[in-house]
Amino acid sequence: MPPEYAQYGDVSPKVDVYAFGVVLYELISAKEAVVKTTGSIAESKGLVALFEGVLNQPDPWEDLRKLFDPWLGDNYPIDSVQKMAQLAKACTQENHLLRPSMRYIVVALMTLSSTQRLGCWILL
Repeated sequence: MPPEYAQYGDVSPKVDVYAFGVVLYELISAKEAVVKTTGSIAESKGLVALFEGVLNQPDPWEDLRKLFDPWLGDNYPIDSVQKMAQLAKACTQENHLLRPSMRYIVVALMTLSSTQRLGCWILL
């Protein structure tokens, strides 16, 4: 849930941008927005926090692969998924003013889609 909505109930297009970033993380990882780290519901972590913890590392790419959907195996272009993760990170910025517009997101996804080879797993 976007911080500005959780704290103040503020609703704006940037709330939708945040939600879209969460959806991107869900698509990349095949996990729900809240992940149980143990059997207890009290021991759960948001997908945003999991990805941020990895993406904020100096060299995140090896640990980032561990968050990807395991059913993908190696059947995906790693650079495309990395770009999707970076886009999701931009969408889930805590400061809503730093989040991209939906127009920017659409252009970024179209650009990413146009660089994919035919028959790739990712259909944007």
